[in-house]
Amino acid sequence: MTQDADAGAAVPPPFRLAAGGAGARVEWATWALLAVAGVFAAVAADDLAYVLRIRAALPAPDLHTLVAGQRLGTAEMVLFFVLLAAVVGWFLLGAATVRELGEEPAAVLRTSTLTAFQVGAAATLVAGATLPRAYLLTPHDFEVRLRWMIPILVARLALVVLLGVAVFGVRRRMYAALLRSGLAPRRSRPQERASLLEMSKRAVPVVPPRPVAGDAWWSEVADRVAAAGTALPLLERSGGQRRWHRVQPGEDLTALRESLTAGATVTLFTTEPADMDAADADDFDSLTAVVT
Repeated sequence: MTQDADAGAAVPPPFRLAAGGAGARVEWATWALLAVAGVFAAVAADDLAYVLRIRAALPAPDLHTLVAGQRLGTAEMVLFFVLLAAVVGWFLLGAATVRELGEEPAAVLRTSTLTAFQVGAAATLVAGATLPRAYLLTPHDFEVRLRWMIPILVARLALVVLLGVAVFGVRRRMYAALLRSGLAPRRSRPQERASLLEMSKRAVPVVPPRPVAGDAWWSEVADRVAAAGTALPLLERSGGQRRWHRVQPGEDLTALRESLTAGATVTLFTTEPADMDAADADDFDSLTAVVT
């Protein structure tokens, strides 16, 4: 039993709960960065397909296709800068978190994969800035510009994959730093409140206590028998035993009350049950109480 408890305590907490929840903000920033990277990759892949299509249509590409490609190229460039800004924000947030844990950010966040991404991103920016100018009226120059755009777009798509590898590598190292901090993990959120339907399913039905067969109850028994104008059956149940009695109109009930077993349940039936052995108080108009 102790070994099982120790094993359960040794299970490391999730990234977002480790070190008092210090990694939660980094976790959100990581998934936001990967979302931006995914959107950029989709637009860059579409841009690459467009460039290949335009090259195939030279020297007389469709004018409407060229106009649409201009918008696509602008979106790809803007998203690339947004991606770089997201990487910088994610890196600074991670550095601040690691610094709060008392460790040197460079030792945790600097990896060869992340450095390769940074160098590759800078190289594609320089290459894009030095692309030769070209106009549609000079098909040869235009074709040269498009030819150089292809490796730039391919490189940027490869950089997205490299960024994913770098992010998860840094995340693993940050997780180790969170665990090394020795801070207790943050408790997970309490279980959400159950819906009314679930609560009704879980609820234990409350059975109201039966009344005590006191003077008031026996007085009502006498009134019902008198109203019926005939003898009515009274069932006594104690444990698994069942015993029937007959209550006559105007009868003195003292002797009957004294003959009943203490703790037994007594039920007066206002309708004669067809099957005395299987009679159930819930199926008839009846009056039930507990003998004290």
